[in-house]
Amino acid sequence: MRDVEKLEKDNKILRAAMLKKRYANVIMKSQKQVLGKAFDEKKMKKKAALWEKQLQEEKVKIINFSDAFQAERDLMSIIGAPNGW
Repeated sequence: MRDVEKLEKDNKILRAAMLKKRYANVIMKSQKQVLGKAFDEKKMKKKAALWEKQLQEEKVKIINFSDAFQAERDLMSIIGAPNGW
């Protein structure tokens, strides 16, 4: 059960990272309008780069989880465990 909860949490984090990356330009434009002269473009670009990095890290985590799950299934089939364990 915990694996399912962890996967759901990872999927939510991945989705949030994807949305941040996708809408980074919109977020920057709106921040610029709201903050005006106080807007720091360099800082915002760093945030966008961080969002990209987070997205890549989350993708790797999910791939690792899937690989580990597949490895467990393969092991169970090798030792002859029933499919419904």
